[in-house]
Amino acid sequence: MLTIQELRSSTKKELLQELDKTRKDFLKIRINVKTKHEKDQSKVGKIKRYVAQILTALKEVEAEEAKKPAKKETVTAKVTEKAEAKDKKDDK
Repeated sequence: MLTIQELRSSTKKELLQELDKTRKDFLKIRINVKTKHEKDQSKVGKIKRYVAQILTALKEVEAEEAKKPAKKETVTAKVTEKAEAKDKKDDK
């Protein structure tokens, strides 16, 4: 299990992999507790909390990606196209 700081510094791909692995572990532990193969029932709650931490870190990463401005090349290209179109209209 990663710490909260490690989760926050991870990439989106790493977080998704960790989430998938943890959910599989959660399923195994939950089954083992129900079938009495695992006596420590507190593991279920700990894994659920860890899944929630991963999901929160994932949302934070997605929010940071959404805040990033559009690529400058794209914006510059659009402005250049508009200026060229205006120049063509003025020439006519």
